[in-house]
Amino acid sequence: MPNPVRRFLFLVTSARRHGNAEQLARRAAAALPPAVIQEWIHLADVPLPPFADLRHAAAEPWTPVVEGHARRLLEATLAATDLVMVAPVYWYSLPAAAKLYLDHWSAWLRAPRWDFKARMVGKTLWGVSILSDRDTRQADPLRDSLRLTADYMQMHWGGFLLGYGNRPGDVLNDADSVVAADRFFTEVR
Repeated sequence: MPNPVRRFLFLVTSARRHGNAEQLARRAAAALPPAVIQEWIHLADVPLPPFADLRHAAAEPWTPVVEGHARRLLEATLAATDLVMVAPVYWYSLPAAAKLYLDHWSAWLRAPRWDFKARMVGKTLWGVSILSDRDTRQADPLRDSLRLTADYMQMHWGGFLLGYGNRPGDVLNDADSVVAADRFFTEVR
């Protein structure tokens, strides 16, 4: 039986367009096999409303309505076999757009008819990040947040690509980052 077509959803979460994290992710994505479908979404282009956790606000079970940009992101997330969070390290963690997207997963878990958790099982979650400091431990909270998310959702953890750069374009001038990007998706078929 042939392998199903892989669908990679790249979620660019930076507050800066074409920043180092996105450049590193695009470098890594260029090495994916041609049969792999790629979709790139900048979360700034599909802004989510503030997340309100209403699980315990009423006597009746919370049944969130998923519409607008949230629905677009939910559908893209479910259609993907692989999710790549393109997230520079902001204050030792995820950018606000990435965190808000993951917060909305709490609603999607309870949204009728989507069967979100069951449909996420077995997908692969990857992280691509950038750090402007050579102390890579500063990226540990971001990496661990993504890895723990994968564990909770029974997803596969694809790995974490961490590059170095500060000013836009720096990452592509860092030989170690470029070599790591070129090899990051080597096991994908």
